[in-house]
Amino acid sequence: MRENTLDVLFYLFDNYSESNDVNQNREILHGYLKEAGFLNTRINKAFDWLESLADDDKIYLSQPQTASTRHFSKYEMRWLDQESQDYMLSLANSGVLTPEMFERTIDRILSLGDKEFDLNRLKWVILMLLLNQPDSESEYVWMDDVALGEEAPVYH
Repeated sequence: MRENTLDVLFYLFDNYSESNDVNQNREILHGYLKEAGFLNTRINKAFDWLESLADDDKIYLSQPQTASTRHFSKYEMRWLDQESQDYMLSLANSGVLTPEMFERTIDRILSLGDKEFDLNRLKWVILMLLLNQPDSESEYVWMDDVALGEEAPVYH
């Protein structure tokens, strides 16, 4: 199988979204994912990625000046095409992504190492991140558009 970590996550959410606490059900879900044909390394990476969403570690940034511009590094541009970069910047400019969430989003994308990463996958990563933030109620309008406007890919 050539699935990547994000494919495992999509499959997990599509088939086992009722499992409230992934940590409590990790062994059971791991077995289901293994039976579905996913590799152990991909399954473990997907669970680790999910657990990282709940990290309380803060990314401490200086408050950006109003005239400041965020430039993507060459490494970041390797994983984020121009369309995805523009989309992230528009979310930052509209206030959906705070500077901290912007950087956290990039961090989570880079950790995926998904060679097929595109705008639709970016939207789902942002959705998963925002859903795991306790104070993201103002972004629910944006999340509804993503959830209702684009369906997650279905695997298997």
